[in-house]
Amino acid sequence: MMKNIRQLKSKELENKTVFLRVDWNCPLDNGKISDNNRIKATLPTIKYLLDNEAKIVIGTHLGRPEGKVVKSLSTKILALELSKLIKNKIIVSDFVTEPEVKDQIEEMKSGQILVLGNLRWHKEEEANNKSFAKILAGYTNIFVNDGFAVAHRDDASIVAICEFLPSYAGLLLEREVESLRVLFDSPRHPFVLVLGGAKVKDKIGIIKKFVDDADKILIGGAMATTFRFFDGVDVSESLCEKNLGDVVAEIKKLSGKKLILPTDEIKKDLSGGKFSILDIGPKTIESYKKTIAGAKTIFWNGNMGKSEEADFATGTSEVACAIAKNPYVNIAAGGDTAGFINTNKLASGFTFISTGGGAALEFLAGVHLPGLVALGYYQI
Repeated sequence: MMKNIRQLKSKELENKTVFLRVDWNCPLDNGKISDNNRIKATLPTIKYLLDNEAKIVIGTHLGRPEGKVVKSLSTKILALELSKLIKNKIIVSDFVTEPEVKDQIEEMKSGQILVLGNLRWHKEEEANNKSFAKILAGYTNIFVNDGFAVAHRDDASIVAICEFLPSYAGLLLEREVESLRVLFDSPRHPFVLVLGGAKVKDKIGIIKKFVDDADKILIGGAMATTFRFFDGVDVSESLCEKNLGDVVAEIKKLSGKKLILPTDEIKKDLSGGKFSILDIGPKTIESYKKTIAGAKTIFWNGNMGKSEEADFATGTSEVACAIAKNPYVNIAAGGDTAGFINTNKLASGFTFISTGGGAALEFLAGVHLPGLVALGYYQI
């Protein structure tokens, strides 16, 4: 059974050193954090540990350094952001396994926080190396995983570390699991999936899992372009996965009339009479909004068009607003989707916004996530 930190009594945390794994892989823009929501989402767990007088050693990654030291991906920027959010002085390091880390931890007092260097500067992290995990575990007394967004990764600080320490789920990870489980435990009908983005293959698992329970599956983004291509529609130079004919055919067969594709679109004209489809059109928007308004459970992953450009953000904006106005259960997942919701200040209209992209999709598709396996979740 997956244990959570609320099962720990104060005396079990007081003066104990906790290795807290988070996913603070925040987007950067010119060296500055452009969206700090992944850090903010872990604050309840950090506050719980601080209130119980624990010492906290935080491990995270930033970007994809692939086992090499990339100074622009230092976690110091994340530590600075945390210090602004909780008004505490944070001890920072660019080290992970070096002797300096052990010295810093030995000098820590209850209620202090140390943010380690980028875990992925070490190739052993993504190799789930047990020796590397043993070093991390050797710093601390308890392991807490609050990084649901990396729970689908078979990494040392997520999986192997659990072999060496008593291991618990943090408050965010627990909330992620409980909130997403609503979709396959007790969805109210009509149950509508809203799926967009670029990659059809990323969504096939969730479509298979929910095709029986879902009442409608609304498709947008480049996903829709791929479906329409295999319907014989001219998509010109639009982003399209032309090698997925078998996958598209399978989805169509499974979904039948539940699968709803755009009936019009917004195009960008290119040279030589070519064009690129970059958003759903007004007729589709109105149709999708009507379906969303009548739903009682909604899951949204993937934007409806190239929403980072204002000229092609209308579809995503209208769909997001429609979901936010729905008074029932509205759950969203995916970095681009969550980013759009937060940037446009629509978060209050959502029941839950997952910090996980791939992790959320795999969990909902029924895949056993390595991070949850290590915590004993699937034994319940």
